[in-house]
Amino acid sequence: MRLSIAIAAAMVAVPAAAQQPAPQPQMRIDAPTIIASPYGAYEFLIGDWYSKPSGGPDISIHQKFEYGPKKSYIFYTTLTREGGKPEAVHFEGMAVWNGKTRNLDYVVTTEPGSGAQEQGTMHAEADGSIVRDVLLTRADGNQSQFRQRFWKMGDGTVMTSLMRKIPAGWEPNFPGSDKIEMSRTPVSTSASR
Repeated sequence: MRLSIAIAAAMVAVPAAAQQPAPQPQMRIDAPTIIASPYGAYEFLIGDWYSKPSGGPDISIHQKFEYGPKKSYIFYTTLTREGGKPEAVHFEGMAVWNGKTRNLDYVVTTEPGSGAQEQGTMHAEADGSIVRDVLLTRADGNQSQFRQRFWKMGDGTVMTSLMRKIPAGWEPNFPGSDKIEMSRTPVSTSASR
């Protein structure tokens, strides 16, 4: 009899326990670890820069480097103006610190609407120059490699170069693109003067 009472009590207890809602997992969001800004080497680039290459096409270049919130990334836009036409976006995107490689990884849309993109890395050299290694992928899947370098001269002038990869090494993207002076003052193309 005692055994049947114990079995009956257990049978009554099981449905009651089965009706209890299972404990819900607690959502937990860990606070991020805030680090010192890893963008110190790139600081001299932040802001607007204007250039007028000395050779090649009648073009002016406007490069903008801006920090994202809490200096968490660099938003990078390059605009061009050819022959006095209105300034137009050449490419735009962002560069983000990669804690493993200690470089910036970036991706930009090139010639918006064309389906092309550039991706690659930016890194600081021992001499303080910044190198942007570029893999351009066009909408048809064809690819090209480019390299842009930014450096400071002894007098404080900032320079850039735009080079393309060829089988024998690197060559200027266009005449004069191997050494272009950058200025904080807007420049104009000859047709807009």
